[in-house]
Amino acid sequence: MLDTQFARPLGDGGNPASWPCPVRIARVPGALAQPVVSGTYRSVEAFILAAQSLVDEGVCAVTTTCGFLVRFQEQLAKALPVPVETSTLMHFQQLQARQPAGGRVAILTVDAASIDADVRAAANIPPTAPIFSLAPDSHFRRAILDEAVALDVAVARREWVLLTQQAMAQCPGIGYWLLECANLPPYGNAIAAATGRPVFDVLTMGVALWHRASGL
Repeated sequence: MLDTQFARPLGDGGNPASWPCPVRIARVPGALAQPVVSGTYRSVEAFILAAQSLVDEGVCAVTTTCGFLVRFQEQLAKALPVPVETSTLMHFQQLQARQPAGGRVAILTVDAASIDADVRAAANIPPTAPIFSLAPDSHFRRAILDEAVALDVAVARREWVLLTQQAMAQCPGIGYWLLECANLPPYGNAIAAATGRPVFDVLTMGVALWHRASGL
């Protein structure tokens, strides 16, 4: 988990109560949201140490609370003796392959501009993939990236519902939402209800990973 102070409501990937399976969480000191998302944070060793501490506690698999940590996927997978899935972005191609002709997987992210060439290469995301994020002055981004205001779940929910409704109008063919950010699952049900499209998030990914790794 990133070294953040904002609230993590039920549904957030950093809240143990969000998970229907047993979890252990290790906070990575100094891993702040802005530098991790932008790519200026480079200390993969800190994440390896944190993940290894979880392995020492007996975890069967490792994931993260930031989809942009896909930049560290290869190093973490090589360093750890358990399966690692750092990001929902890794599942873009799998989800896209399930779409009917003309159907598209749209990515919802905390910062579309930070899905750069390195992130695209690590997750095998093509340049044509539709990617949407809220404006920098939105409540959600000010609460999560800037930690400038206290998170109001109702306000953030309205922001994401409006954005996805606008995206549906702008981008015909959206058949699935992929939520990059582990802070987005609290709004997944509202997004699905407002748009009629299913959602794939860190909880979907993590539970499936747990089932595979634990043999349950």
